[in-house]
Amino acid sequence: MSVGWGIIGCGDITENRGAPAIVAQPDSELVAFQSRTSGRAREFADRFGAPRAYEQRDDLLADVDVTAVYIATEHYRHLEDTLAAAAAGKHVLVEKPMAMDVAECRDMIDACRSNGVFLSVAYYRRFYPKVRKMKELLQRGVIGDPVSVSIHLAGRLNPEWLHEHKWRFNAEQSGGGSLVDAGSHRIDLLCDLLGEPDRVGAFVECREMPIEAPDMETLLIRMKSGAHVVSRHSFRTESDDEFEIVGTEGRLSATPMDGPALRLVRGDETEEWNLPRHANVHYPLMDNFARGLVNGEGPEFDGGDGLLASQIIQAAYDSARNGAIVAVTDGRDAAPS
Repeated sequence: MSVGWGIIGCGDITENRGAPAIVAQPDSELVAFQSRTSGRAREFADRFGAPRAYEQRDDLLADVDVTAVYIATEHYRHLEDTLAAAAAGKHVLVEKPMAMDVAECRDMIDACRSNGVFLSVAYYRRFYPKVRKMKELLQRGVIGDPVSVSIHLAGRLNPEWLHEHKWRFNAEQSGGGSLVDAGSHRIDLLCDLLGEPDRVGAFVECREMPIEAPDMETLLIRMKSGAHVVSRHSFRTESDDEFEIVGTEGRLSATPMDGPALRLVRGDETEEWNLPRHANVHYPLMDNFARGLVNGEGPEFDGGDGLLASQIIQAAYDSARNGAIVAVTDGRDAAPS
């Protein structure tokens, strides 16, 4: 059995990561592209060797050779695209963040479950070797009970991005600032490593950049495990990518998260690993999804897992708007995919 892929959305992420990963995956066949921009889908089909190109999404979804779709459209289109794919009986791998809010995520999960198709979210950092190692060490209790987590993801906004990726800085189309964009990956890793969130408080504001979305977002999160998390996201400062977990018996530093280094400190002892990521960070994600379809077990991470990051993000914006701590009461178990 091979997985016939259709790709909805022909942007940078598809060109540089998604499509090359599918082409390289041994159980996959790239069948078709769809883009609303005239000629764009045909250009991508010719480049990556797909036999068909469509301008209308529903035409791609009607293609009998397409068994799974990779949805690489803007955040605000994820719900509509996923519902249409599920109704057409196609398995769905949707880009992050999962949707604009928790209600949309739940609608996506329900639609895929009702139509008997698998749903996963492209949080590819879960497949980083260093993240896998962190999870192993945490499960073994190497640093004791996790007590606190520090996340800082920042980079000064390049003015050219305001024109090239304008929708990302539009509050209605993006759903937020750095927290929603790259920050959602870090929030997802937090849940992958430490489980479900409990309560969230946040400050969110735009202080400097000429955008509608926030340029500063700071969260205080309490996990159900009891761990406290400070997560900072900014478009205003020099680049930073801190991710550190401190426990009762040691600490794990994955800073920078996108680098290969992982450090374990226990008292006076330090152990380090060099664990580089795959050259195409989407490949392990696509490989896991395709293999899950072939063996009938589905992907390792599903829509219920992807929902958790969206719960934290929505709670953060609710907290900032209302000036109160927000309880996250309905976790991943309430919405299996």
